[in-house]
Amino acid sequence: MDYTDIDRDKPMSCYRRICCITKSNKFSMISLVRFTYWIALVLISIMFHTSCKKKNPVILDNEVAVVIPIKPHGIPQSTNYTVWVNDDTVFTGQAGNESHKTYSFCTFDFSGSVTVRVNSEISIRTIDILPTSKEISYTILDSKTVEFTLQRPEMITLKLNDSNNHTLHFLTSHPETDRPDPENTNVLYYAGPGEYDVGILELASNQTLYIEAGAKLNGMVLIKDAQNVKVKGRGMIDGTYNEFIGNHPEGDAPWRLVYMVRSQNIVIEGITLYNSRSWTIHPYSCNNLWINNIRILNWEYGSDGTDISACQEVKITDSFYRTNDDPIAIKALSFAENAFYPNPMIQNMDVKNILVEGCTIWNMSWGNVFEIGYELRCNRVSDITFRNCDAIRQGGRGAVFSIHNADVATVENVLYEDIRVENAEAGMIGCKLFDLAIFYSLFSYDSDWGDIKPNEHWDNLLPERGIPIYRGKISNIIYRNIQVMDGNFPYSIFHGYDQFHTIESVLFENITIGSTQIENKDELKLEINEYVENVQFN
Repeated sequence: MDYTDIDRDKPMSCYRRICCITKSNKFSMISLVRFTYWIALVLISIMFHTSCKKKNPVILDNEVAVVIPIKPHGIPQSTNYTVWVNDDTVFTGQAGNESHKTYSFCTFDFSGSVTVRVNSEISIRTIDILPTSKEISYTILDSKTVEFTLQRPEMITLKLNDSNNHTLHFLTSHPETDRPDPENTNVLYYAGPGEYDVGILELASNQTLYIEAGAKLNGMVLIKDAQNVKVKGRGMIDGTYNEFIGNHPEGDAPWRLVYMVRSQNIVIEGITLYNSRSWTIHPYSCNNLWINNIRILNWEYGSDGTDISACQEVKITDSFYRTNDDPIAIKALSFAENAFYPNPMIQNMDVKNILVEGCTIWNMSWGNVFEIGYELRCNRVSDITFRNCDAIRQGGRGAVFSIHNADVATVENVLYEDIRVENAEAGMIGCKLFDLAIFYSLFSYDSDWGDIKPNEHWDNLLPERGIPIYRGKISNIIYRNIQVMDGNFPYSIFHGYDQFHTIESVLFENITIGSTQIENKDELKLEINEYVENVQFN
């Protein structure tokens, strides 16, 4: 601090009073002012550090635990839970509605190790902390309070009394280290706390959209014919006021939360996406996309998480998805008005080099957890990898692992590896574990969307045969190191179309159900038709 900024009137007055009382004082006026100033600084410093230690009292392995709570602006507070982290209350939000049930979520960044205490409005009989593979131990403090420790950021779910209703999701990550400069002309910086009605916020090439913790955008982010774009931060995009349905291929209405068209070199990182009325993140005909450490919290029917459509070089990593339809789907379709039968089929760019890794997924009653399909209107869908993921719920009609080839593409070279599955609803109508099919569907190019009702046991299968020239193939699929944690698991089905449109070369390697290693299709409850060849168990 520049001493010329100090108001010297009061220090001078005090000095004069001191000199009147003590004539022998040897301090000069300037020395006394400086002495008083430094004493004040020391006292303020002590008070500041004492306050910081009170906020973050846990010290383990000589590292002070740093906790950064995140409170999204304008989101209702949970009526079911109160949460403390290192004895400080943190905001716990509520999602869902009466039709789809409510659930809670708590987001914060931290480093070090933290103690989490949760108080529930209902009495606790049993507790599950999912994914089970995280092996997080807990202590029940009383009939409504549980405590556990997190040694590192995790995406975990607290499930009480074996009920899928009123769950609590903890969505945590490391503190940010690379915030953009708000003064940079290529940065759109939305500060928190605050709520911003953006409608359609279109980003241009080389721009960064930064949504600060506590900030919430209402509307849709559009990236069209652009490159080198980033969407990041710890804030939120809310789709509550967006359109429920629509067909806007060029993004002229807010019908997604992040919609990308013919763009490349895109990064989406750190943000929360809340209550999309339909698909949440939708890249179409894009190249080189990385989605990392995001949180999707949806509940409406049809609220897909990420629909990768006619894209190449895509990574989705270390993210949490709660949706009520396909959390992650890989497709090749166009929403152009002339994209459907009897118009000539629009042949999209081939889909290849897609990686989904380190994600935790809770799917509600619609759709499939790891989906390739339905709309596969390109020559080839290939080199797809799902690795080291946790499917912590598949709640209804649909499958955990599905390839639904309802169109012309050849789907090949797909690897599912090191995946844990729990709470797949065996006995629910249409719920399956593995589902590979080539068929005529409601979503096929040659479907007329007439009054024919799809088969409820098999997601959107139509009883008619369709046009054979519009069917494709599936080949070279590997399921490796798949652990199904529950013994009561759903059945599986492989269904080829005809002798020219077949499923070929499927390998199951180290598949376990509970503690039992599966050695054949009967143990897997797998049904196969005559157009499936070379299914092996190793």
